[in-house]
Amino acid sequence: METYAYILIPLISAVIGYVTNVIAIKMTFYPLEYKGLRPFFGWQGIIPSKATKMAEKSVDLLTRDLFNPKDVFARLDVAEILRIGNDKFAAMAQRIADSVITTRVPAASTAVGRSIKPHVEQAVAKVLPMVVGNSMARIKENIKEILDLKAIAVEALKEDKSLINKIFLDLGGKQFRFIETSGAWLGFLFGLGQIVTCIYTSHWLMFVAYGIFIGYITNVLAIKMIFEPAEPKKIGPLTLWGLFLRNQRAESFKYAEIISSRILTPEKLFDYIFRSPDCHLTRQIMEDEVSKAVDDVVRSMPSLVKLVLTNQKISELKSVAVFNLMNELPLYIGVIYPYTESALDIRNTIGEKMAALPPKKFIDFLRPAFQEDEWKLMAVGAALGGVAGFLQSLFNA
Repeated sequence: METYAYILIPLISAVIGYVTNVIAIKMTFYPLEYKGLRPFFGWQGIIPSKATKMAEKSVDLLTRDLFNPKDVFARLDVAEILRIGNDKFAAMAQRIADSVITTRVPAASTAVGRSIKPHVEQAVAKVLPMVVGNSMARIKENIKEILDLKAIAVEALKEDKSLINKIFLDLGGKQFRFIETSGAWLGFLFGLGQIVTCIYTSHWLMFVAYGIFIGYITNVLAIKMIFEPAEPKKIGPLTLWGLFLRNQRAESFKYAEIISSRILTPEKLFDYIFRSPDCHLTRQIMEDEVSKAVDDVVRSMPSLVKLVLTNQKISELKSVAVFNLMNELPLYIGVIYPYTESALDIRNTIGEKMAALPPKKFIDFLRPAFQEDEWKLMAVGAALGGVAGFLQSLFNA
């Protein structure tokens, strides 16, 4: 080999280390959907391919260590909700009353029906705030049984498949960039060792072997340097400490921001409470409160109204009222979202608790979600390194 070829070896090794790491990181996150012919000729990003599983793991950690729904929802003041939503609830009461009268009051267009209508409208307007207030109070008490945070997270990922990537890239963005750049200088160092080997042999298999080694080992070392050691360790003047752990507070609030703004938003929380296929407990609470309210109202109505509203009609009234309330409330409740966001304070709640976690638990929010597939990252780096090593052997031939 010529002298210039020896000089180029560590430089080419640095390029191999950098390029293989960059490609391996990109293949970790992209493409979002499987591209190619299943099952062998194609690829889907490691993270998107495990999106549901990762969401479940993340939520398990979230609810275990950072977020207690009952404690958080206890911050809501029902009286404040009713005050903010007063005008909207009045409009909702009118719509519910119209629906009840149209579908269940007998002969609504007759003189009898017209005489009943004002009583129904006044009754609904009077009791609706009480029904909403009592229902919200009971929902707060039973929120752990009503809210399925795992289902909310999985649904959010179905709506936006790039969200799982955003969580990992925002939370570990600096660390992933470190993996890329560290590939260059680690590759350069290993290239210096390759020069020694080339003095004795320049066989193409040696270049391929070194390429595989560099592509693999640079990923392994970079990932270890991100997460290990979990606690600072002094070695002479040096302090060894996992890069991810050095910025625990900042990373914690990045995670909390994504969770609060994209997953556990007031819209998604209340939509699940009132509209999810599993909102049976919410419906039961509403039925109980509507039933009590209707019974109280009927007892206070004039005798003529009581005569027209038979037990069967009253039962039907209750069913219609519950159905309409479950459908109408999510449409009007948006007015309380700004207050709810401020009162729940999910971002600061999660951020502060995550920042205070012991290092091992903090690491668990990023690494375990894809740790079982880290070997793919290493394998991709090794394979790309082998190809680059073969091309390097042609250059040095």
